[in-house]
Amino acid sequence: MDNEKIISDIREKWDARKNYLGSLFQNRDKAAIVEPMDEAIEEFLTFLFLINEKRIPIPDRKMLQDSLLDLVHKPINLDERLSFVLKKPNQYHAFIQLNELYIELLKLNAKLKIREYKNNAQS
Repeated sequence: MDNEKIISDIREKWDARKNYLGSLFQNRDKAAIVEPMDEAIEEFLTFLFLINEKRIPIPDRKMLQDSLLDLVHKPINLDERLSFVLKKPNQYHAFIQLNELYIELLKLNAKLKIREYKNNAQS
């Protein structure tokens, strides 16, 4: 499966999951929040590493933090923001932060695609 298809699937899943998570937070169903938040975080990381054309590190916090430092294309203050989301995934503010990270990553991906298109057009 190519990266664009994977990214498109992640984006569609996030749109659906975001609405579902919003309703869980609204109903204060903290027990049901953890699993979909963990899935959303995992897919965000997949998306992040795909646009950087890197392999996703094994799920070890230290290795993940080190790998984030090596990424060229990433949202501003990713390390601190993602750390907060990972530590407190059942908090509403973590959900809001994850949504903002997704939005920034989608914009960054669009910017990279435009830049790639322009470079290819000039060749």
